[in-house]
Amino acid sequence: MKGVFKFLIAAAVFAGVAVSDSTSFKVHVIGDSTVCNYKDNAYPQTGWGQILGSFFDGSRVQVVNYAIGGRSSKTFVQEGRLDEVKKNLQKGDVMMVQFGHNDRYFGSKPREVPFDSLGYWLQQYADVAKGAGVTLVYVTPMNMNMGANGRNIFTEYNVVGKMEELAKKNGAVYVNLNAKSYNAYSKSWDPAYVSRYQFKMFLKGEYPNYPDGVTNDGTTHFQESGSIAHCQWIAEELESALKNESYISADNKANLTQLVSALKPRYAFTVKANISNSKGLITHNQQLPGDVPLTLHVSPGSFGKKFVGWYDDDCNKLSADSNYYGKKTLYRAATYTAVFDGGPACQPTSHGEENSGDSPTSSSSAGPESSSSFDPKICFDGVADEAWPSPIDMANPEVGDGWTEANHEGYTGQGFFNFDNSAYSTATYNVTSDQSASNARVMIRYSFVGNSDRDMKVTVDNGEYDVTFKSTGSWDKWDTAYVEDVWVDALDFKVKLASASADGGPNIDMIAFDIKGVYRTGCSPAKVKNDSPADSSTTRIVPVRAVTMQPAVKNTYNALGRVVPGEKTHSRLPKGRYFER
Repeated sequence: MKGVFKFLIAAAVFAGVAVSDSTSFKVHVIGDSTVCNYKDNAYPQTGWGQILGSFFDGSRVQVVNYAIGGRSSKTFVQEGRLDEVKKNLQKGDVMMVQFGHNDRYFGSKPREVPFDSLGYWLQQYADVAKGAGVTLVYVTPMNMNMGANGRNIFTEYNVVGKMEELAKKNGAVYVNLNAKSYNAYSKSWDPAYVSRYQFKMFLKGEYPNYPDGVTNDGTTHFQESGSIAHCQWIAEELESALKNESYISADNKANLTQLVSALKPRYAFTVKANISNSKGLITHNQQLPGDVPLTLHVSPGSFGKKFVGWYDDDCNKLSADSNYYGKKTLYRAATYTAVFDGGPACQPTSHGEENSGDSPTSSSSAGPESSSSFDPKICFDGVADEAWPSPIDMANPEVGDGWTEANHEGYTGQGFFNFDNSAYSTATYNVTSDQSASNARVMIRYSFVGNSDRDMKVTVDNGEYDVTFKSTGSWDKWDTAYVEDVWVDALDFKVKLASASADGGPNIDMIAFDIKGVYRTGCSPAKVKNDSPADSSTTRIVPVRAVTMQPAVKNTYNALGRVVPGEKTHSRLPKGRYFER
């Protein structure tokens, strides 16, 4: 504690500013899926922005995490997200920005940024920070899991160098998380340790949220212990920047001093086993503050002995599970021992008392506040099919160009949405997913009469798909189209359908995902009946082509919003059942 305090005073003197323990400000975190907050049912997948708040004194700093999966420095701006952050900035705040994973350019996705344009997009964050009087911290993207002696992917797409260049140009702060992670993943740590305890690679039955394990996401996304390591490195880099970097502007230096002074003291976090095995996988030693998530991992098979349990430094048994989590670190140095059969009994390790001078408060890593309201009529009311466990009623979009109707037979749920006959008609739905980093197949149920196809662009979160709908031959006959390989993450997102021709879109009553836990925001996941009949339609997505379409019949309304006499009415029929034809 005293050593850390001396460092902070020295840093303050170096910066030429005073440190006030009463200073209160926010850290606004911007980034992608390696940074964002995840729901409890995605645990242990975690972004570093979700952990960062526990490294700061919560009485002085609040961390607000705006990061969202699938975004690049470009799309975060284009979607208006940077404008939302800008509204909440106050002079003296800090804004941390990490992008790069989704910016890498292959020329195939809207989010990708040609390298010669990368500086333009990253500079926009600096411009916003300057205008609001906040300190910008460029955080370089961590390396991916490339195995032993693996290449650094950001040498090829040099966002690391670009961020350093822009930091010097703007007098901003530069945190080289890429170098820290690359040295650990590819030089210091065993590749198996990196995959199993840092990235999202889980064995079957290892975590309740992933009963079948995860083997296909071990290169990009992180589990909790991985994000804890990133936060330790970020804290070290912030301290180093304050002490060593002369290009940081005076105002930013003053803010950085306040930020560093608000870091909680870090203590030795020591993990060991009671038997020796140089190849045994066990959590590494770290320097961590109190009140950080406590995660202990050991792989008994790598030690070749039966695991007995985890013990603390007083030899109290904590758990018989080789994965121990759900608790918090102490405000003191602590030692934890993995005890195996055949080794000596646990030996107590001397330690001091918890530091009563430390704040027991951690800064929250909350997401931005939402003011959205909820209408229960948007929820799916029925039993889902096992093959399509996540049906979503589409009759009532949050925003749409058209009408909610129930004047044709065979619809499901509460009706259907009838798109306006326009090339610009859209319908947008707020959707939530409990699934983390999953590829899904999406079914769209529809009907319309016409001699030509109706083409639409379907957006699911940050992915856009061209979908062609074939005529069903009757407004009372329903069919399905499919969207393949849709990326879904454990967050709130929007599903948007936009017409691509003057005829607008078909009538759409529902969509469904072939993974569980996707539903309208504010609702609950659908109940699944194992013996429900599966859909048997053979309609498939085909490339969108320019077509000439016939106008469809639509309702007309008077100035009071009532149906004009003689036209079809909106009286509701009894609710249809899931997949009822």
